[in-house]
This record gives sequence, C-alpha cells and structure tokens, in this order.
Amino acid sequence: MWCPGLVEGSLHSPLAVPSSLERLLPMAQLRFGLVGAGGNQVGSARGLSHARHLATLDAGQIVAVCDRVAEAAEQAAGRLGAVAYTDYDRFLRHGLDVVILATPDVLHAQQAVEALQRGIAVLSEVPAATTVEDGRRLAQAVHRSGGFYMLLENYGYRDEIELIRRLVQAGKLGDVYFGEGEYLHDCRGLNRFPDGSLTWRGQYFSGYVYIWHSLRPLLYILDDRTTRVTAMMTMQPGRLEADIRIPDNVVSLFQTAGGRLLKIRVDIVSPRPHLMDYYALQGTKGSFEGSRGFGDPPRIWLEELEPADRPGRSGPSVSWRRLADFEEEYIPDRVAAREVAKRTGHGGSDYWTLKAFVEAYRAGNPSPVDVFRALDCSLPGPLVLESARRGGAPVEIPDPRTFI
Repeated sequence: MWCPGLVEGSLHSPLAVPSSLERLLPMAQLRFGLVGAGGNQVGSARGLSHARHLATLDAGQIVAVCDRVAEAAEQAAGRLGAVAYTDYDRFLRHGLDVVILATPDVLHAQQAVEALQRGIAVLSEVPAATTVEDGRRLAQAVHRSGGFYMLLENYGYRDEIELIRRLVQAGKLGDVYFGEGEYLHDCRGLNRFPDGSLTWRGQYFSGYVYIWHSLRPLLYILDDRTTRVTAMMTMQPGRLEADIRIPDNVVSLFQTAGGRLLKIRVDIVSPRPHLMDYYALQGTKGSFEGSRGFGDPPRIWLEELEPADRPGRSGPSVSWRRLADFEEEYIPDRVAAREVAKRTGHGGSDYWTLKAFVEAYRAGNPSPVDVFRALDCSLPGPLVLESARRGGAPVEIPDPRTFI
C-alpha cells in the first residue's frame, strides 16, 4: 500500500527514538530514504536533487527510494545505488535514519506521521500539511515521538532573506510593521501529463493556496506568526484551463501575533514571466524593496544614512542603496561559501537548507524549521482559500503550539 491509514490510537504507541547521543554519529553513516522519484510529475524530479545536495555536504547516502510508479523508483534507485520500493510501509522498514518526503503535497503529513512513529527523522518538502486537522495530527506525532522533523522550505534560506533578517535583528529598520511578498509562477506546464490528463498539481492545487514561499521568509525575518487572514481571489473556470479550478490571483492580508500587517499575492496559472521572490518591508527607521524582475537589484533605505538636516528625508535625492552593499558586513559566512552553495539548486538556498539540518542533527539540537514553524507557514494555505471563498471574511489561524 502506498499511503497506509493510521490505526486508531497509534499516535500513543511507545517509540524507539534515537537519542541525541546516537545522533552524534558521523553524518556519513546516516541512511537516507527518498519518497517521491518523479513518477507522478512532469519534468525532472525534485526529490532526486537532494542526492546532489547531500553529496555536496558529505551528509550521508540515499539507500532506499520509494515511488508508487515502479519504473520511476527503479530508475532512481539504479542511479543512486539504492533499493527500490513501491510500498511505503516496506520502505520504512528498510533501516533508515532519515526520510525525505518529496511526494504530492496532500501526502506529506500522513507520511511524516508514519515515519515518526517508527523513530525515523523527517525532512519534508512544503507544505507540512494541507488541512488544519492534518497539521494537528502531525504536531501531536512529533510531540509524542520526540522525533526530529524539519520542513525543507528553501526560500527562507536565500542569501537576501538572511541578510534582511540580520539587518532587522540589528535594529537597522527600526520596528518593522509591514511586510509584503509575491509568488508569481506560471505552473501550467506542470499541471498535465503529455497525454493531457491532470497531474497531482492540477488536481490538488485547487484545495489550498501555494503561499509558503512568500509567507515563511517573512515570518522568519520577523520571528512572528499569523493570527488572522482576509483574502480575495479571481477565478473564472475556462478563462485559462476549463478543467482546472485553481484561482488566477489570490491576495491575502494577514494580521500577526506581533501586531504587523502582511500582504501576499499568489498566482500560479497566469501566463507571464516568473516573479517568485519579491519581498518588501517597512519599519520605523528604514524600508526594503526586493527586485521586481526587471534587472533591478534589491534595495534598502535606512534613515540613519540620510543627512540629519534634510526635512522628511525623502524626495528626488533619496538614497536607496543596493542590498548587496551590506553583504560583507552582515553575511560574511554566506559570501565565503557562495561558490559551494551555488552547486546546489535555487541559487544556493538548497545548500543552506540542508546544511542547517546537518548542523542541527549532528549536534543533537532542535530542528531549525520545527513542526510549529512549519505549520505557521503551512496552515494559512487552506485558510486563505476559505476566506476567499467566503468573500473575504476574516478567518482565524490557529497557533499549532496549542495542538499538543
């Protein structure tokens, strides 16, 4: 069976969870299992890219591959020198230390729960869960197992995001009270197989909004979480593809626990060049504007760098500075490792994502993107859509820390 159901009460079962001392073994001894080898998607498999990232970090070896399409599992296993499985339960009995979930979104929470029940650490692609109830079960499974869980959201590990976070922490922007993000990604080519039938993206993306890559970086920068959302959308079935009920545009306004306002726009179907990493911040002492995709670099304005005698500190002579000008001072570690990081994907952010796992797991430290932070950015996905379907009615976003 591919995704076996939970046995009632199984979350309460005692587990043999590796201790922090056991986790101090050399990383080369870690045995990784990969779930999702590209059997149910168009193009190259996201899951297989992790083999390259692990090799770059000398972090261990993928010893087992699972995909419900036997041919995909066997081809991937052959390339990696691993064992192929089509049955997830048998795969979990292979003798794994860590499982990487690169399967369709709606399977992530269930598969993570089952791995945690067997004392296996979990690295999950986004999102952590696609419903609040799945998020609740996942949080409870992590808590009861004491296992290691990390969300592999990589946009939060971009150099630009880390630089802005450190500038915010240093107080350079003052009290940041507004943030903005946009994820505009024409994914129509990923919605269908060559024969025209729908892939899992074409089927399931109508059940939630793909908001994680815009929201998680902002929450990371600000060390905050959302509490309420109001959203509106446009969706005209047939305007772009008659049988795909994915909103054309969704614009969300979030209130946060820290009293901030966040605005996020998501569009994954409209025909246009990609703009998947736009962010902006406004604080009491400065402002940040990311690139709009026209060759303009990310820029920052800091009040402390303006002449003190110029009223209003604005106007035609305002001094917007290139964000990159602050790299040497604030992210020298990123600058030093840039060439190595770029050997992986997404501009090097995949390197920093897995490096964060390696360092935390090796030292027996907590997960850098634990189940609570994972759900902080995942649960808004379905709740944004709920608000939009209700004409923009405010929807409360639960704090996953209350799930346990």
